[in-house]
Amino acid sequence: MDGGRRGPRAIASRARWVLAPLVLVHLVTLLAAALAKPHGDNVHRADGDCRACHTADATTLNAEKAAAATALAPDLEARCASCHGDEGPSHRTGIRPMKSVPPALPLAADGTIACATCHFLHGENNTFGDLLRLDNRRGGLCLSCHELSDLQ
Repeated sequence: MDGGRRGPRAIASRARWVLAPLVLVHLVTLLAAALAKPHGDNVHRADGDCRACHTADATTLNAEKAAAATALAPDLEARCASCHGDEGPSHRTGIRPMKSVPPALPLAADGTIACATCHFLHGENNTFGDLLRLDNRRGGLCLSCHELSDLQ
């Protein structure tokens, strides 16, 4: 006996039993990430890359807050769809509304419906999930512009 101390083989054997589950969890996590559709960095965060949607960098946009709303990439809707195109059925964008739209749902600069009409784009509010501007649990968001009969 070694006075209660374990030899190198015993320590290595115990380490394998302790580390094996951790390695397995890590491998499963890596596999799940590899199989998930890549969406890239979350540009909706405050420290996200502004140029993903804007034509200027964060410094310029923060210095000219009023201009930031118009300093948008011309293909903004396509950029949204590049990460969110597989989210399921959604409202068409780039069209003019047929009825009046509540002030809480801002239209694009050209007066058309955009992703930002229904969604916050900077993650500033996610009270209703999916960065929705209005509660849609019972169709409230959709019914703020549409009649129920329009949707059936």
